Amino acid sequence: MVCTVAEPVRDVIYGGNPYMNILFKSLMAATFCWSAGCFAYDGREIAVMVDTADTSSDAVRDAVMVIQRGDQKLIRKMTMQMQKKEEDGGKRHSLITFTEPKDIQDTRFLSKSYGDLEHENDLWVFLPAESLVRRISGGGRKNAFMRSDFSLEDLEYRSVDEDSHRFIAEDRVNDRPVWIIESVPVESRSGETGYAKRVLYVDQEYKSPVKVDYYNKQGRHIKTLMAGTFKNIQGIWTPTKLIMTAESGRGRTLLQYTGVTYNSGLPDEIFEQTSLKR
Repeated sequence: MVCTVAEPVRDVIYGGNPYMNILFKSLMAATFCWSAGCFAYDGREIAVMVDTADTSSDAVRDAVMVIQRGDQKLIRKMTMQMQKKEEDGGKRHSLITFTEPKDIQDTRFLSKSYGDLEHENDLWVFLPAESLVRRISGGGRKNAFMRSDFSLEDLEYRSVDEDSHRFIAEDRVNDRPVWIIESVPVESRSGETGYAKRVLYVDQEYKSPVKVDYYNKQGRHIKTLMAGTFKNIQGIWTPTKLIMTAESGRGRTLLQYTGVTYNSGLPDEIFEQTSLKR
């Protein structure tokens, strides 16, 4: 039932002041929206919730990647280490080390994200067969990661301010409530990404995307990420299974985390470029 206040009563309360009547109507509308659950959400606020849901200072993940191409499967194993530096401007460091198969063993990718728009993120790869460290340019982030359906930028940290965020709607994914937001690269970062936008379906309890649709610069939907098998690890809701599927139907990549540990006290030295050849 919606309650209304008669015009004469309202005029008595506010003395016939038209501005107070407008304020009265606004307050009544807000009260109704509160009871009906029709408040609009701010896309950036949701993006911040996603960014801050992981409260750890570092993380270590052992992972298996299964790349499917028709009847063929490529299997790769790796260790992924991540470090946050909130006291140093929100920096993020990430090191991926491949352990299997033998032909790519000890290949390492080091990423440094600086948490602001003034610094371009850094990315290096160590190729053990050549004993060579190479810096990967911004354009190289758009390439496939070790022949998978993930690109390098999909595995890098992306700060909230690198995109503008718009709330689209509420929905359900796997019968769980989600917020849907659209994230579009800001102009200063648009040249470093292969995407025109990403549409994220954020689980309202986990504060983590359970689905991401990726669109290329021509506006075409090119692939979808599904995140699942969430586990509460050390108080942090963590997806342990990621599946990236190409819309072309030509590829599918599973990234399965077989072990996750937070706050183990990773040393700063392992995230230095000079340590890649160790």
